[in-house]
Amino acid sequence: MERFTIGDAAELAGDVGPDPRLIGVLAETAGRVDTERLRARFAAALVDLPVLRRRFVQRGRNTLAARWETMDCPVEEHVLELDLHEPDGHAAEDGVAALRACERLYAEGLPEDRPMWRVTVLHGTRRDHLLFLAHHVLLDGTVAQPVLGRLLTDPVAPGELPPLPTPAETPGSTAAAPPRRLPLPRLPLGLLAGITHRASASSLLSPISQGFHLVTLGLPLAEVHDVGHRAGATVNDVLLAMVGMAIRQLAASRGEHLRRVVMSVPVTRPAPLDSQGTRNAVGAFAIAVPELQPGEASAQYLARLAKLTRRRKALVHGFWATPVFSLGLAALGGLGLYRPLFERQHAITTLVTNLRGPAGPLSVDGLRITSLTPISPALGNVCLVFAALSYAGQLRISVRLDHSVWPDEALLVQALEDAWSWLGTNNSL
Repeated sequence: MERFTIGDAAELAGDVGPDPRLIGVLAETAGRVDTERLRARFAAALVDLPVLRRRFVQRGRNTLAARWETMDCPVEEHVLELDLHEPDGHAAEDGVAALRACERLYAEGLPEDRPMWRVTVLHGTRRDHLLFLAHHVLLDGTVAQPVLGRLLTDPVAPGELPPLPTPAETPGSTAAAPPRRLPLPRLPLGLLAGITHRASASSLLSPISQGFHLVTLGLPLAEVHDVGHRAGATVNDVLLAMVGMAIRQLAASRGEHLRRVVMSVPVTRPAPLDSQGTRNAVGAFAIAVPELQPGEASAQYLARLAKLTRRRKALVHGFWATPVFSLGLAALGGLGLYRPLFERQHAITTLVTNLRGPAGPLSVDGLRITSLTPISPALGNVCLVFAALSYAGQLRISVRLDHSVWPDEALLVQALEDAWSWLGTNNSL
């Protein structure tokens, strides 16, 4: 058995419900998938992906004592299929039906007596989807993406998989440049990255319930990049601006004025990946996305936000250099305080994850993967969780809504579209 890293222990401590702590990707294909051929493909790929043959063994609440155990991984237990047709013979639009299936399968969780990952072939009317789910402690987003890329890149044979990306090529939630020398000690800097003034009180902060609803929005990646570039901002800055505006608009519809919308944004650690996987090596920074000032143009607003994010990311470089934060989270889990504490937190308003997807096209059994939709776990009392993934010229944004905000689904999507429309106008400095 292999011991947990401190990052693994901290991540497992956060699996306190009400939904299991899973990450997921929904892949849309250009046709129909043969499940048996997919199983054969995955069986060949598992030879070179030992990270998918490991399960964690936990005794008691102390996640620091958990261990990794390598075991056999019968592919028929991990590659399943589901017909999206309704019992009466009718079927919803394939994309909508696939999202609803994602919600159900995610909430059901994964068996703990085997490696906690699964691919489900969702058979639609005209085309199929593949739903990849994995426990966050087994794979974090930056490892899941290249692993999935290796599984869905033709051809695949034992010992002939394409290499995993180097650190420079590794996608991340928010790319972190190599750390610069800073005058303050790394430990205080790392802790400061996750600290800011508390978020405004809001009905959008309420203990989450079991089950959730997913909505998605697709944007042309090149246009998002251009909008940010003209203001000296990144794609991630554009995403944060959209989310901040949408949340404020949603709160306003409830009669609330949110002066401080605070987001927690993960930042990946530049580290080499190998066939074992490098798990849960991420930091995070908290940022209060500013309100729009009277008469401010979109490019001016993005430039102001970009300046703030650069400052916050400069602090995060020391985050992963110390185990203090992860040890604290693991200790909270061991004491049974993780869920009670985070259900009452007012430090952040939302969680926002942004991953750079595969640079090249993915395919399975000769079928092109036409889109990738990310699914991110929720935490405590954060009723809205945003995840974005770029692939095939598109930035795909998914929003995870708790029950308390389901009635606001259409308003939220419209608010995101309004924010994107505004950011794309008058966008020059």
